[in-house]
Amino acid sequence: MSKEQGTTTLSGNVQSLIGGRWVRVRGESPRLHAELRDAYGVDFEDAAAASFSAENGFSYVPVSYVTRAGSGYRTMRIMVAVSTSTVVTIEPEEAADALDLAVARMGRDGRENDSAVEVVGSILQAIADTTDELVSAMSLGTERMMIETGAILESLEAKKSREFGVSDVTYTQQELADMESLLSYCMESQLALAEAARHLRAKLWGLGAQVRTDLARLIDDIEAIEPHIEFVHDRVRLLQQTNNLALNVKQNQIIKVFSVVTAVFLPVMLLSTYYSMNFENMPILEWQFAEPMIIVLSFVFALAPLLYVRQRGWLR
Repeated sequence: MSKEQGTTTLSGNVQSLIGGRWVRVRGESPRLHAELRDAYGVDFEDAAAASFSAENGFSYVPVSYVTRAGSGYRTMRIMVAVSTSTVVTIEPEEAADALDLAVARMGRDGRENDSAVEVVGSILQAIADTTDELVSAMSLGTERMMIETGAILESLEAKKSREFGVSDVTYTQQELADMESLLSYCMESQLALAEAARHLRAKLWGLGAQVRTDLARLIDDIEAIEPHIEFVHDRVRLLQQTNNLALNVKQNQIIKVFSVVTAVFLPVMLLSTYYSMNFENMPILEWQFAEPMIIVLSFVFALAPLLYVRQRGWLR
């Protein structure tokens, strides 16, 4: 057993923090579960089957949030068991950054004497702030995508710039789709986090008005992040619609070009088809000016629809 900066390491992946009022567990091995059951009376195996439960003086609250994992993202699930005097948390083998943030904040603010309920409040607040930080990062990403989308829209009007294609939009659309999925997970986790705080407020109602006030303030802080998620989600949907609109306009332009080309060469094809028919008597073939006349007629018939299309403004 060793102590360092108020932290006592008990054994393996179990740590006792804040004077023993917070027991932080990493991993979900049967041995750790048995140790926790014997030492503190908590049973996460049975509690994992329900959303919220209470047993042996502990209220069990599952929470999850989205966090960065290298170049991608993953969902981190944490089980919290809280009584009037003890908090026990269990997380995956990889340390949960939100819990690291909660530990750092309590150490920075000198909150070694916090009660179990205050520790839970710090944990939930850290999870909410981690989600808010992730949403802020995605908001910055949408600003970069807005610049890319603006460049695509400008290329629709530029006549001498490089034409954009589907490949220019596909990567951005995939990023937007992934971001929309992440935002959905973030909103779901925030709703579950607010529900967990309400559950604790109901279960711990007898701890006094100050505890209820702190939990109510925590719920307000959690719900205040939800409009931020909705704003970024609306921006993502707007970018998706704008990119789809740009692709539709581009496809219409391509179809328009082929339609104009078809209209220009259709009369010429009609002439060539007529004079390629195998008639025995075709007097115009014996006329010495037949070939120049056909060339002139072909030019006139090709130019007439082109001038008409241009006059109607269909080439713009």
